Order: sequence, then structure tokens, then C-alpha cells
Amino acid sequence: MARIQSKVSPFYDFPKSKIPDLPSLSSDPLVVPKFLYEMNWNRIGHPSSPIESAMYISYDGTKIHSEKKPEEKIHYITRTGEKKAAIEKLPFPAPSKTPFYLSLGENEKIQVGGIKNKERVLLTKTKRTKYGQNKYLSLRDIVNPNFSEEEIKNKIEELYFNRENKTFLFRLVQILYSGTPAEENKIVSNLFSFEPEFAKFLSKSIFTVEIIPLIHGPFIQNFISNFDERYIKHSLPSLSPQVRKVLEKSVSKNKFKMILDAPSIEPKQGESFLERLELEVYKTFARNVYFEEGHINTYKETDDKEEEMQKEEIRLDAEDSSQFNFWTSRPSLEFFLPTKTKLFFLTRDWIQTLRFDWFLSRKMIETYEFHRLPPGLILEVPYFPTGLCLVGGGITNERKEFECCMQWFAY
Repeated sequence: MARIQSKVSPFYDFPKSKIPDLPSLSSDPLVVPKFLYEMNWNRIGHPSSPIESAMYISYDGTKIHSEKKPEEKIHYITRTGEKKAAIEKLPFPAPSKTPFYLSLGENEKIQVGGIKNKERVLLTKTKRTKYGQNKYLSLRDIVNPNFSEEEIKNKIEELYFNRENKTFLFRLVQILYSGTPAEENKIVSNLFSFEPEFAKFLSKSIFTVEIIPLIHGPFIQNFISNFDERYIKHSLPSLSPQVRKVLEKSVSKNKFKMILDAPSIEPKQGESFLERLELEVYKTFARNVYFEEGHINTYKETDDKEEEMQKEEIRLDAEDSSQFNFWTSRPSLEFFLPTKTKLFFLTRDWIQTLRFDWFLSRKMIETYEFHRLPPGLILEVPYFPTGLCLVGGGITNERKEFECCMQWFAY
């Protein structure tokens, strides 16, 4: 389980309202675009930063060129990474056909052209489970660990929730005491897949100030100590008796008297004590969960040994791919082919999570995510010829991370 401190902070002019907050807790691998968030990880701050693209290699059929001078010595390499020839300077003679590969470091490489190029390709189409992603609040993270199941239920009865939401909370208590954190995650994942009303409660309604009486530890005390007493005073009439009681118990008598004696000031929208407290509950305790959410189309190269009844074949017309550069930081993914409307990629490793971000402009991106991918699988994403670039990142089953970037012109 990893705890993440993050803030939406796009390096480019993307609207913040369209960028989701990251979960504060995650037990699954999580790809975080550094151009969208600033983070604190292992006590080290990571400000948001621009994407870093490799040098673009243009290919004219006989030579390779680049407007950028290589920072390190580059080599032609085989598909498996074995060095073939050093490239002394550019322009430099090139292979007669694509794809070919250039090494930029120990694992970094540029693939020039797709595996398939200007040909008709026969693929076998398969449907795979599509995984959605959301956040939820686990009672495991907030309740007193010394409480019995019955004591927690008694606490819930006192909360200012309606009967339906209390029923959901009682079910959460049963989940909490039913097994290990991994078993809880599996149960919650199924709830998101098959019980939308319960899922809505877990991801939205539960993150309310009325959950405060269930939270064990110094969370409330720490939050209040850093908050303006005048804004707290303004919110006091809005607090339920249960929440106000917790607030009084969380501070000293002198501190609470300071709150009562402070002048009441109406805060700006989104800055009130209640709104900020609910946001802090979300940021501190939200966990990440993946769940089954429909299907996506994936492909494999057609195997003649498969029985006819098992096949759903499609034919793709691969376009000229010689202008495409696909940079990767490790060989977990390859560029398979382009069509007029789509780009296809081939997995080389077991990949837990994979994310692509299309830079449609300096103010607009589109994101595509995939999860639990075996090697040898062919994925598709839309192709926007007028876009700026396609960047991505992933984490393999061996917990090795990688990045990638697709370019088709010098940018």
C-alpha cells in the first residue's frame, strides 16, 4: 500500500477542472503523468514538469537525418537490442526498409517505422475485460483498530446519515471483518462492477463531513490547528450535533473558546471549513480500486492453427509508417502499424497498467488506459494526424516502469 501526496498542477494550459485528483492510497501500480501533477514521494518533492521527447529521426529511404545533435553516441541495433553499427554523425546511411532501431542508452531506443508497413494485415480480434478506476473510502483506514464489529455499528447508528447510507456502512463493516485487505479490495471491486448505487456511495456520498465521528486518531485535531478560527465560527451553525461534538473534543477548551469568540467571516466558495474538511478527508483516505467495466477490442496476429470457429478476423491496411518515431525507455512495447484513423501497439511484457496521453493541442489532451495485458497483445488508440504527440507510460508485472513517446515530425 503506497501513500501519495499530490496536487493537480498542469505544466501546460490544460483546464484543472478536467484533471482528476489522484488517490491518496493505492495498492495497485499507478502511472502518474509528471506534466499534470506535482507530487511528494518518499519525502522528496517532484514539481510538475514538461514532457521530454527524444530527438526526432527523419528517414528518406536511404539516410537518417535529425535537426537535433545526439547527446550520446547512438547505434543501430537489432530488434532484440544487440548493437550492429555505431552512427558517427548525421546524416548517416540507413537500412533500405523499416522498421529499424536505434539505441540511445542502456534500454532507451527509437523504433523508426511500424512492424508492418504499407501492407494488408490479417488479425484475430478478441474482446478483453475493460477495467475502470475509481476511489473509495475503506473503514480499515479510519476506524479505531481496537473496536469490535458491534462497537463500530453502534458508532454508525449515531451518525447523521440516512437509513440507506447507514445500511451501506453496515455492509462495509461486514466487509472490513470478512478478511484481509486483498479480499476487501476484491469485494469492493465487484461492488463497483455490479452495484452502481453502492459504488456511488463509496466513491462520493461517503466523503462527507458526517463521516468525521468515525475517524480515529489526530486527523481532526491536525486539520483544525491549521485553520482560521473565523471560518470555523462561520460553519458552526451548519454542523450536526455529532460533528460539533467531535470538533469540541479535538481541541483544548481555550482553543474552542477562541473559535467561539472569533468574528464570523464568510469564506469564498470552496474555501469554507466544511468544504475544505471534506476535501481533506478525500485527499487523506481515498483508496484506488480497479473494477470490471465492459470490454475493449484487442488483437493478435492470426494463427492458422486456431480453429475456425474461434476466430473473428479483421483486415487492416497499414499506411506508410516511415515517418513515425517510437521512443521507449525499455522494450515492453513496440509500434505495430498505423492506419488512417488508428495506431496499433504490440506488448512485449506482462503489463499491469498502461496509460497513453494524446497531446491534441497545448490546451487539450485525451487519455487512454489499459490494465493487465499479456505479452503478444495488439492494442489500438485513435490517430490524430493534427495532434502534437502521443506520450505514455506503464508498469510491468515485475514492477518495472517504462515511458514511451510517438512522434511523426520534428517538434
